Amino acid sequence: MKSILFLCVGLLFSASVWSQSSAYSTAATQCLESNGTLAYYETIFDACFKQMQNQYAKYNIPSETWTELKTVKPSEMDKVNNKLVEAYSDFFTMEDVQNMNALYGSKTGQTMLNNPNALTKKDKKQIDNFYKTATGKKIVSSQAGMKEKMQVISDFWCGDMYKTVNGKLEAKGYSIR
Repeated sequence: MKSILFLCVGLLFSASVWSQSSAYSTAATQCLESNGTLAYYETIFDACFKQMQNQYAKYNIPSETWTELKTVKPSEMDKVNNKLVEAYSDFFTMEDVQNMNALYGSKTGQTMLNNPNALTKKDKKQIDNFYKTATGKKIVSSQAGMKEKMQVISDFWCGDMYKTVNGKLEAKGYSIR
C-alpha cells in the first residue's frame, strides 16, 4: 500500500515539474520571440544553409532538392529554441522571464528593440527603471555568460544542421566527401 502511495506522490510531483517546465518553456519562447533572438537565429539558419548551397555548387544539386532540404528549418528552429530556453533557465527564473516579457511586449520595449532612436524621455525613464530592478540587474550581470552560451549553442547548432543536411544529400546519392 505504501508503494502505491509513493508511486502516486511521485507521479504528481513529476506532473507538477513537467507543468512548470512547460510553462517556463512557453514564457521563455515568448521572450525569445519578443526580443528578436529567434529572428536572429532564423538569419543564422538562412546564412548557414546558403553557405552549404555555395559549398556544394560544384555538385550541380537541383534547386528542388535544396528546397526540399530547407524543410528542416522548422525542426532546426525548434532545436535551437529548446537550447536557448535551457540557457535562459540557467540565468533567469520564471519571474524574471515574465518581467522581461512585460517589458518586451510593451510599446516602450518594442521601440527599444526595433527603433531605439525613437525612444522618448518617458520611455528611457521606464527602461532605466526596469534595469534597476532585480531582473534588470540580472540581465546586465549575465550578459557575458549568456553571450558565451549563445555562441556555443550557435556553433553546435550550425554543425548539427550541417550534418543533417549533409546526411540527407548523401542519402539522395550525392557523394560530397
